Amino acid sequence: MNTSSWIHYSFRTVTLLTIGLISTSATPSKEKPTPRVNNKIPESILTPDTVDTRIGKLNFFDGIPTEETSKLLLDNLDLNRGIDAFLNGMPAANVEAARRGHAALGQKRSNQVLIFDELMDSNSLFLTGNTDTVYATTFLDLKKDGPIVIEIPEDSGPGILIDAYSRYVMNFGPPEPDKGKGGKYLILPPGYDEKDYEGIVAKEFFIAKSTSWVNWFLLRGFLKDGKPNYSSQIFRKGLKIYPLKKTANPPKMEFIKASG
Repeated sequence: MNTSSWIHYSFRTVTLLTIGLISTSATPSKEKPTPRVNNKIPESILTPDTVDTRIGKLNFFDGIPTEETSKLLLDNLDLNRGIDAFLNGMPAANVEAARRGHAALGQKRSNQVLIFDELMDSNSLFLTGNTDTVYATTFLDLKKDGPIVIEIPEDSGPGILIDAYSRYVMNFGPPEPDKGKGGKYLILPPGYDEKDYEGIVAKEFFIAKSTSWVNWFLLRGFLKDGKPNYSSQIFRKGLKIYPLKKTANPPKMEFIKASG
């Protein structure tokens, strides 16, 4: 019996028990019958008059909560929904805090990238940052710029793009899809579709559709001989980010030193 059938069966059984059309035993109960019902309805399927809970004692009359109990339950429901809203908002709050941190260092456009070419230390309040990675990071505004092109240089470390709620949009570098060989990516805003860019664009780009206007792009670089210089130069020379509409004349990249 699948879950749906089981629920239906259980609901039907409880309903029939409640109205007295079936009994919990093969023979009629010798207990005094419940009023207006042939047999005694088991207490186990009825709402008790009182229930002790972590939010206090709940009182019922014929299964109906009293006015005081109703208020207590509604207050508890408000609290739980408030907690849900807080927890659900944490990923978006993290991304917004990062966006404001980037803006505070001067990153206002997608062609402006914070670069940690002297690595990261405890002054940088990143949740998962580490001290042996060269980071290049920026925020995209797809509402202002429309579809955005990201050119990933060969031999980059793994990178990622997430939306305003910290949801995955695209990987870059070794994981997929360029396998560390570099390539051009096209990030489409909400409402766009790959079919709008068939032909030369579809052949030229790895395409990803974002689920929000704001997106956080972060690319990692490896140390070579224990130094950040190699990856720093890869990013400074090969990383390109620009609106698709400016492909013929992309804006010059600006790298903002963020270490320290």
